Amino acid sequence: MFKDVLIKINSAIDAIRGLTAFMTRIPMGNFKSGFEEMSKYLVFIIFIGMFIGFIGSIASYPFYHLGIKSNIIVGALVLFIMLYIQGFHHVDGLGDYGDAWMVMGSARKKLDVMKDKYMGVGAFVFIFFTELISVASIGHLYEITYSDFLLFVKFIILVEACSRLGLLTCACCGIPSKDGTGRYFVKNTDEYHLFMGYLLLMILSFIMGIPKIGVLCSTFAVFFGTFIAWNSNKNLKYVTGDVLGASNELTRALVFIVLIFSLNI
Repeated sequence: MFKDVLIKINSAIDAIRGLTAFMTRIPMGNFKSGFEEMSKYLVFIIFIGMFIGFIGSIASYPFYHLGIKSNIIVGALVLFIMLYIQGFHHVDGLGDYGDAWMVMGSARKKLDVMKDKYMGVGAFVFIFFTELISVASIGHLYEITYSDFLLFVKFIILVEACSRLGLLTCACCGIPSKDGTGRYFVKNTDEYHLFMGYLLLMILSFIMGIPKIGVLCSTFAVFFGTFIAWNSNKNLKYVTGDVLGASNELTRALVFIVLIFSLNI
């Protein structure tokens, strides 16, 4: 009995290590789990988002310490570090999703555009403006929290965790495709995983002392992730790995906007 439990724990740890290695550039050593096993622990990406947000926000400390008020540079630096840690993994998906969004025609035609190796104007526009919103938002948060570095850190961690909640919701509500790595995550993510992800965000918000903002941002992330899944199910017939990546990047940008609006109301 104890041996069986130990085996299951070791298997879960190995799968989480594999998921972390797949979703980030963090070295995790050797692991045996494949995508089928990793996908069963997709809810763990909430913790990955928290970690990436923490590292990205810490990079702004020298600017706080030295009294540098260049918010655009801080916004660009923090976002670049967070995207680098995740290996620009989801940015690629955002570009492919942008190309598909701009295509007029059947679901098959849209999917073919997503899979080709070329970068169209849709990809450029989606990546440029989505990440520009994030850069500007981070810079604005840096400016309004200039006297409270810890609050800035809390906001970045919250938003980055919410972006993963949007991805998790999209996977939960999506129809799995017949091929590609994304199908494992969509197939093995259900309402239980979504509930656990949402609960983790609630706990995080209360621990950080920003419960109202946390509830608002995480709830919006769930609704937006649901919309992305609905739209993809309708126009592409299912949710692919590229759609999951796009949901992460788009959710981050829009949650930043919701956060800034909530701080000014």
